[in-house]
Amino acid sequence: MAALELHHEQFGEGPDLVILHGLFGSGNNWRSFAKKLSKDFRISLVDLRNHGKSPHSLEMDYVVMLEDVLVFLEKKTAGSVSILGHSMGGKTAMQLALRHPQKVQKIIVGDIAPVVYTHGNEHRSYIRALNNIPLKQGLTRTEIDNLLRNSIPERTIRAFLLTNLEIRSNQSSWKINLTALEEHLSDLIDFPIDPKMLPFEENCLFIAGSNSNYIRTEHQSILQSWFPKHRFVRLKNCGHWLHVDQPEALMKTLKYFLSEI
Repeated sequence: MAALELHHEQFGEGPDLVILHGLFGSGNNWRSFAKKLSKDFRISLVDLRNHGKSPHSLEMDYVVMLEDVLVFLEKKTAGSVSILGHSMGGKTAMQLALRHPQKVQKIIVGDIAPVVYTHGNEHRSYIRALNNIPLKQGLTRTEIDNLLRNSIPERTIRAFLLTNLEIRSNQSSWKINLTALEEHLSDLIDFPIDPKMLPFEENCLFIAGSNSNYIRTEHQSILQSWFPKHRFVRLKNCGHWLHVDQPEALMKTLKYFLSEI
């Protein structure tokens, strides 16, 4: 199990804030949002393995993703950092805090809980829809979008997935490693527990969307057991993609939490 060198973008000045994206995403999804934090923080937008511009690998679970992030932190940041992780990136951030607490100053978890989920079929349907697209020469973004319409009728989801489409010299390809994601989808909806893991005793903020069911009432006891100092905020009129649905409310919440000593 060799750690991969992750693609990343760094900008801004101040304490380190590392942002980890969700499944099918990339650091670039957070770029415009993160720019507004760059006056107060040195931002690191990281592409997790098999996503964005980072290397592909057939290995894909939270243990190997954690090792990748640890190597990145060792090379590109100084001391303990604040981590903002959304969805899959939130699970990676929680694994980091629970296994290597000395690396983490504060953690913000976006709309995900430290539990095993059961919504893998939905994600698998997206992967298969993308795999079914004949990425032949000359196929335009609009044509690919139209081909996806039957299997993925929600325009916002198609638009998000199409951020992974790369077209060079009229040749289309997917940036994400669809083979690895499909093979390891059960690992990505999991939350592995190691006997050596201890509760994270520093400040932690969970942010959920009011229209999302990723963090449910029955998860509160689990949040409390692993993150005893956690706080919980639910953003109104907001779904799973917090930074898209309610960017101003999310920004206000983040700045308040990160400014506290």
